[in-house]
Amino acid sequence: MSDAVVRLKIVLEHTEPAIWRTIEAAAGATLKDLHDVIQAAMGWQNAHLFLFHVGRQTVGGPGLTDLKGRDGERGVSAGRVRLGDLAARNIKRFQYVYDMGDSWEHDLRIEKVFPADPDATYPRFIDGAGRCPPEDIGGLPGFYGFLDALEDPENPEHDDLLEWHGGPFNPDALDHDQIRKRLARIIARQKRKAAKAKSRRP
Repeated sequence: MSDAVVRLKIVLEHTEPAIWRTIEAAAGATLKDLHDVIQAAMGWQNAHLFLFHVGRQTVGGPGLTDLKGRDGERGVSAGRVRLGDLAARNIKRFQYVYDMGDSWEHDLRIEKVFPADPDATYPRFIDGAGRCPPEDIGGLPGFYGFLDALEDPENPEHDDLLEWHGGPFNPDALDHDQIRKRLARIIARQKRKAAKAKSRRP
């Protein structure tokens, strides 16, 4: 499955209208790599801890590998599990949680696995809708309270939140080009890493 690609739909849970992205990533990518892709595609700032729930197993990012999963077993490092491993186990859905305080839960759905296009680069953004909430807004309740306050100039928190955010916030504004630029930076890092590893070979 080394030359395969996995198409994933990422949905920020309990949002209405749904905030979602569809991306394609190499089956050889680890879940740590997938974390980086989700951050870039969603618009998060990579400032907090993260983990994945795969069935009853917890797959943790740095600092969270000692957590026990729902199966009672010690968690596995996200750098040791590959996306293709999940597809091979016929896992269709799993969960990504970012920021243990605000607890942003993402439903991840494997839509299909297919051969990589030799003319394409991965990870690749396909489509999406909805702007990512601001960091440290207080989870979903804080986010919807933030939106309500910004829409109502008479809300006592309107001016403070507008200043805190640094200007207006349009929840429907999704910048596809910006997402592709962030993913391009990931691809560039991957190429530099591969070139460095190749130069070290005897």
